[in-house]
Amino acid sequence: MSTHNNIELSKESEETQRVLNGFFQGTAENNPEAIAQYIADDVDFYIAESPFMPWTGKKNSRQEVITALQQLIEAHNTAEDDFEMDHTFIDGTEAAVFGKAGRTVKATGKKFKEPFVMRFTIVNGHITRLLMLEDSHQIEKAFKED
Repeated sequence: MSTHNNIELSKESEETQRVLNGFFQGTAENNPEAIAQYIADDVDFYIAESPFMPWTGKKNSRQEVITALQQLIEAHNTAEDDFEMDHTFIDGTEAAVFGKAGRTVKATGKKFKEPFVMRFTIVNGHITRLLMLEDSHQIEKAFKED
């Protein structure tokens, strides 16, 4: 007799996974407009703040997020992006993504690769909250001239 461990995601978890897939596809393509379709009009968006990185800090609207993403993309040599997604945890409308982000800063040519965690809340097909925690201090070093 065999048993099957079929894990069925709730409808909320399936929707969360779908939105995450679209968000990260847009991220991989460095396409702010593709990402923006998954961002709620009214969003609680926060990336650990740094005075060297204008896209960081708190954003409250889809347009603010688009502007931040454009700034982030413009500051890096995107052809050299090196992302590793280690784990994704989904619980209904909540998700956490752990990984490492590697980029090269255009202005300095310096590379960094640092761990991150992103916490998402997804409601009605849109990201209503995104909190990104990363080692801003280490990343700042890549933006500073020696």
